[in-house]
Amino acid sequence: MADENGTTNTEEPPPRRCCDMLWIVTTMEGWLKLVEAIMTLLTFSILASHPYSYLTEFEYLVFVATTAFIFVVLHIVLRITHLFEKLPSPLTHPLIGLVGCFLASLALLVGSAISFARGERYYGQRANKLKSSGICGFISTALFFFEGVYYIFLYRRLSRRGRKGERKEDLLQPPEKV
Repeated sequence: MADENGTTNTEEPPPRRCCDMLWIVTTMEGWLKLVEAIMTLLTFSILASHPYSYLTEFEYLVFVATTAFIFVVLHIVLRITHLFEKLPSPLTHPLIGLVGCFLASLALLVGSAISFARGERYYGQRANKLKSSGICGFISTALFFFEGVYYIFLYRRLSRRGRKGERKEDLLQPPEKV
């Protein structure tokens, strides 16, 4: 191919793939999402296999963990397919992720504490399922909390860039005449 100067350019940019399957193992956010998905899946699947999982106190954790699992898998799919970058900027703002992660960690903490406390009442296999579901919920709580802290750093970095951009714009504009 010849460009404007008449020279030939033999290097073509590689075609952009639809999916970036390596995102999940090459980024820290990807690893965090992968572990979050596994732990929330374990949380609700272990508790749902309990014979008394229909009780309201257990259904709460099943609902919260299932909802968290769906959102984590949706986030992974959006990142792998590069659709996350095409979302409107208010949806990708770190403040949304920060609030969502801290609310998820709080909801998982409450549900896991209830499940673990009820596991103390029972003996045998029933208690083991409740306790293990509670422990997986506590691990999920910690993961979502650490992701919320990660979003705090992203938000601070974004706000610093915004302030620097505002200062540059102020310098470029001529002063107003009174």
